[in-house]
Amino acid sequence: MRTPYCAAIGLQRREVDEIRISIGVEVSRLTLVERRNAEIDASMRREHHVAVEAMDVPATAYFARMRAERTQLEQDRQVIDARVTQLRSRAREAYGSLSAIEGAADRFRDDETRRIEGAEQAAIDDRSATDFMYKLRLVRAATGRRRP
Repeated sequence: MRTPYCAAIGLQRREVDEIRISIGVEVSRLTLVERRNAEIDASMRREHHVAVEAMDVPATAYFARMRAERTQLEQDRQVIDARVTQLRSRAREAYGSLSAIEGAADRFRDDETRRIEGAEQAAIDDRSATDFMYKLRLVRAATGRRRP
């Protein structure tokens, strides 16, 4: 049954879905940052091993660049973490609003169902009373009795 809340429910569900997708995107970005950080660590360990064995290969610039990239990745991770936290907070709020709207729609449906059932029962009662009065008139007419 359609309710006055159906449009609001649709909008709120879309907002929840968009937030869920945004969280997924940010978590994917976070995974990439962490993977790249692990790659840098492994690369630096390999390069350090090579630099120790080959004294004539200057590795200072390489290590400085890798440290700078790791610093940038850490900053990116912090930004992404903050964004995910913010999105999760928005998701909780949006889901709470969605639940509230769905609750209102359920109450509307329940009230409407009770109203319809009450109207149907009243119509049945009216038909029953009409039928009773008709039969009472027939019985009185057949017995020759008039109203008391």
